Amino acid sequence: MNKFLKLIVRNSQAPIWYSRATNRSLFSNTHTNHVKTGVRFSSSASTMKVTILGGGGNVAKSVALMLKQTPLIDEVCLYDTKSLEGFAADLNYIDTKCKVTSYLGPKDIQHALSKATVVVVFACCQHSDSFTYSNLFDKNAPIVKDLAGHISKYAPKSLIAIGAEPINSMVPMFSEVMKKHGNYNPCTIFGVTTIDVVRTNRFVAEVLGLDPECVTVPVIGGHSEKTIVPVLSKAAPCNELTNKELEDITNSVRQADDNLMKIRSDGAYLSYGFSTARFVLALVKAAKGHCDVVECAFVKSNVHPQLKYMVTPLVLGPGGVVKNFGVPTLSDYEECLLENAIPLLAEDIKKGEFVGGRPMRMVDGVMQPKPICDPCDPNPKAPRCPPNHCELQSLFADKPC
Repeated sequence: MNKFLKLIVRNSQAPIWYSRATNRSLFSNTHTNHVKTGVRFSSSASTMKVTILGGGGNVAKSVALMLKQTPLIDEVCLYDTKSLEGFAADLNYIDTKCKVTSYLGPKDIQHALSKATVVVVFACCQHSDSFTYSNLFDKNAPIVKDLAGHISKYAPKSLIAIGAEPINSMVPMFSEVMKKHGNYNPCTIFGVTTIDVVRTNRFVAEVLGLDPECVTVPVIGGHSEKTIVPVLSKAAPCNELTNKELEDITNSVRQADDNLMKIRSDGAYLSYGFSTARFVLALVKAAKGHCDVVECAFVKSNVHPQLKYMVTPLVLGPGGVVKNFGVPTLSDYEECLLENAIPLLAEDIKKGEFVGGRPMRMVDGVMQPKPICDPCDPNPKAPRCPPNHCELQSLFADKPC
């Protein structure tokens, strides 16, 4: 078994959520003794705070509920442009030590982000029958771009988990905004793609007749139907799959959202919530110094010569990415999948970088470049138009002309 698979298996055996009565994971048979009964919890300088931006959505609320159950987190903070006071109060009735707070609107976003170790970014729209994957970017980009500016100002050293779709473009866009604010750290920005791993594990376990909690399959590539590449040849503990089973599992993972929407129009927010919470908890464990925390995520990397960003297995630590395992040895079938995904993924990345690097505006429901200046604007305070093309390009390009 490859080293990164051993680490993934070891990490997957760690408890995720806990029952106070039994001191064991609610979703695993693994026992733990992290919490002693009869201990009074108190605040300290090392408080573990997780802030969820866009906390009013179904996925975000599911994440908050699951994170409320772990003793590893002291505070889950919810932020949205609509009041979540009632939802936070409801969660606080749950008898666990983690407290839930909520903040409303731009005037309170500084308080929401202050002292956050992990920041989770959601937006208003998820993949559903109303918003397809192709037009989600135009709806969510302005929201995430604005949130990125606030994070850069109030929580620049936090570990950032981006759950806003489409991940393939959102992470590059977010990164460009952080660069503009001078607080860019590629090791701390993650596109959450854990749902693809969770689904792959489940489908492989079903085909092989195994316990899903014992199955681990790395997933690489991107996070859209034609860019997800499950590396089934590296499935553990067993990868004895026929060619038909390989194709069926791959198609099931790639088409899971569309298949679910045929019977549920509001999308897969429960499984997305579960998988996002699992990744956030991995970041929390890493921030606390736990060893061998491994998850797959969409990050900035140079592991493939044609891609600036890619999903790969990662070792996580207090500062974010400790090690990128890169692209494992692939079968011919997986090589073909990745080769077909590269041009699509590269185009998604390019779109995100462009929008993140220059001002944008919504025109007829579509994101369009915002004019940098208007030579006919009579307002003396209006932005001055550059005298030549090179100066114009320098306003939004990484390198001067």
